[in-house]
Amino acid sequence: MSGNRTDDSKRRIPASLRVLGLAARDWYDDWVNQFVLNLLVALAWITIVLGPPMLFGLYAVAHELAQGRTRGPGELFRAAKQYLGMSWRWALVELLVGVVIAVNVIFYWRLERSWSIILASLMFFLGLFWAMAQIYVIPFVMFQKTKSLKLAFKNAILTFLAAPGFTFVLFLVHLLILAASILFILPMILAGPALVAIIGEWAVRDRLRAFAIIE
Repeated sequence: MSGNRTDDSKRRIPASLRVLGLAARDWYDDWVNQFVLNLLVALAWITIVLGPPMLFGLYAVAHELAQGRTRGPGELFRAAKQYLGMSWRWALVELLVGVVIAVNVIFYWRLERSWSIILASLMFFLGLFWAMAQIYVIPFVMFQKTKSLKLAFKNAILTFLAAPGFTFVLFLVHLLILAASILFILPMILAGPALVAIIGEWAVRDRLRAFAIIE
């Protein structure tokens, strides 16, 4: 009976909060190592060129951490090298989509017509939906046997459509982490990218379990 009550209580916890709890636990249990990794990734983004591959490396480490395997800087650098080409393709897609959406929103809004404002609003929400789906893209790359960026984008969009509420809560947390990192800098150095990567890892893992794709 007690085991059943424990299972029921776990099911009653919103999935998004469960994911955040697991991510916080993993980060806390490995916080010294995560601080080092996080600092390396933050420094890599200063160079711009090394930013995307090091970010993919951080997600690769988060993928291992969720399975109970702690990995240090050596694994970070190895994964960054492995995903060098893919990470820059990802960055270019993100940049291109962001520019296209921003240009369209500004263009239609400045026309100041009723129909153009509607189009600007539609483009804005399209951009918002795209941004929320990005929570899943890099974690899906880590899960996929076929390391296809196109497949990762497809899986991310389908996951967002299947669980919009779940995604929205995690997106808000991502925004809070981003805002704190920009305003205070210290969160970016201490935890920002690493915590976001771990949240993304557990989010994909949770959805794959919910869809009965993994146990």
